[in-house]
Amino acid sequence: MGDVVSLFAGMDCASDLGLVRYRLKKFVRACIRAVYGNRNKLRDQLFMESEKSCTSAILLLDAVTLLIVLRFPWACSSVTYLLQRNIYSLFREIILIGKERNFPASNRVVSSFERVLGLIIPHVGQSTCSCASVDPRCCFPSQILTIPFLWRFFTHPKEVFASPSVSRHYFHQMALCMKEHVNVLPPDIEIDLPGYASPLGNLLEVARLAFALPESFTMAVDFATVATFLLEALPSLQSSNIGVKKVCPYSSVSEDDMVIDDEQTEIVLNLGLEQQITNAIDPHFLLQLTTVLLGGFSPLNGLHSGQLDEKHVAAVSALCAFLHVTFNILPLERIMTVLAYRTELVAVLWNFMKQCHENQKWSSLSEQSAYLPAEALDGCYLWLFSARFTSKSLWLQHIQPVSSGGRFLQLSCMEKPLSLKDIRCLIVILRQALWQLLWLNPMAPANFCKSTTAIFAMKKHPLEFLQHRVSVVASELLSQLQDWNNRWQFTPPSEFHADGVNEYFISQAMTENTRANDILKQAPFLVPFTSRAKIFTSQLAAARERNGSQEDLRGLIRVTFVNELGVEEAGIDGGGIFKDFMENITRAAFDVQYGLFKETADNLIYPNPGSGMSHHQHLQYFHFHGTVLAKVLALA
Repeated sequence: MGDVVSLFAGMDCASDLGLVRYRLKKFVRACIRAVYGNRNKLRDQLFMESEKSCTSAILLLDAVTLLIVLRFPWACSSVTYLLQRNIYSLFREIILIGKERNFPASNRVVSSFERVLGLIIPHVGQSTCSCASVDPRCCFPSQILTIPFLWRFFTHPKEVFASPSVSRHYFHQMALCMKEHVNVLPPDIEIDLPGYASPLGNLLEVARLAFALPESFTMAVDFATVATFLLEALPSLQSSNIGVKKVCPYSSVSEDDMVIDDEQTEIVLNLGLEQQITNAIDPHFLLQLTTVLLGGFSPLNGLHSGQLDEKHVAAVSALCAFLHVTFNILPLERIMTVLAYRTELVAVLWNFMKQCHENQKWSSLSEQSAYLPAEALDGCYLWLFSARFTSKSLWLQHIQPVSSGGRFLQLSCMEKPLSLKDIRCLIVILRQALWQLLWLNPMAPANFCKSTTAIFAMKKHPLEFLQHRVSVVASELLSQLQDWNNRWQFTPPSEFHADGVNEYFISQAMTENTRANDILKQAPFLVPFTSRAKIFTSQLAAARERNGSQEDLRGLIRVTFVNELGVEEAGIDGGGIFKDFMENITRAAFDVQYGLFKETADNLIYPNPGSGMSHHQHLQYFHFHGTVLAKVLALA
């Protein structure tokens, strides 16, 4: 150190470290500026092995390496000076020049440039470092991580960035920018290499190394926050599109029925970058992230005495948000298989939701969540949990009765069955959430997924889209639960009825294309049977008034019985003969020997899944039988 002081301060100023610091930081910056200013001429030298060459670029970079080693007392002041003057923007241009020349991947000795980068990266955020904070726009993530496929060329900086203290610092710094909605990214390199996508690919690659280190929980929460934000900002993925077409999940609309709006076309992501992102989010990574975030929580941990555990809320919130946006990108089966059967996510999430419901803590979650508002959190928890039950491609029967009385339901991904109390709690949570989304606080229109234009609108309104998806899966799950309840009677039918079905709702439901009428079609179980009958009777009367009394089965029907000889039996149908006819045809339709229905052990009937094997026109038979039942109901 003495020789350096003498060199920059003179023999008479050996103790003047202030002067040394000033001259050193100027000299270090001058070296880097010299390399930057001549980057086009020196590009063939920039990433060469310093042991095999003494070119001007390597000499300048080696001088910088020598002078910013952390053991020197002027190291922090020099690095701070460089950072405050946006040194990473210079490094970014130097790297891009090297990428254009296709310099070799880092399967070699570390270059002088990598050494400089590897020394500056960890200077901030260290307990032994006194570097001052700098503008986030000038930091390593904003400038260097936005270079596509960075780690293919820089193995050494990747290892430095993945170290516990460094990655923890930068993940937290990036998470703060995301929460405050501060755009710190430079202009995109190419139109198909947007600034939001490149750092995502680089972060996903390095996160695997970072999560393997001890005490990575806080870092994982920040990473999930950052990754969620970046995933939501991704443009279209080529592997999930034909041109710019998109098919909305849970939509019954085919691609041929979709309307393409040329004005709504989006930028398509570079295929190589897309593969980097999708390949990184593999089952091993999902298992690793889930284990880090939920590893400290057993299914029995969570809320105690009505208090929310902040660490628990942060973990579940971050993971749910990340998985929600991941579901929009990757195949559902790829994600759910590993999460459902190799982690305790479902059990932890169910316990968390149940305790939030019992303690009425849903509205307070936004105060403890770092990323999402309360409505989005509610939707993430509910949608993620519901999606596990309604992903029919994974589990043909996710919930099965495991006792003859139907007192328990077994989830295929949980070791223990749900108790009767838990079943009722699940029904109440789903029912209240669905009613809230569909009637009390609707945000997404009923035909949210009818066209490509609507799909692009969803990306602009992610909360509305989330609520729409929650309503879809909650409806499916409640419908499935009600079907099982009709067979095994594990809870009163009134448990499925919404509390707010009043005369106003009924009057609205009688009119087509109203919100109440749409709810009646999507989730009829929310409306008590007597109210549905009242609505049906009103609609039937209105149809008769519009179309007359002789239309189809809506009008008056007279029945004449014919004996086996083809002779009409005597008598006038005053209503009694018609009643006998309806009873006979209904009895025949429900007779299990005809194959349309099957019978349970407790003498209840349900539609026969194999009815198509017995009758080629089985669907028409079911339709006719439903029409007959409707006629009986109208006469009741």
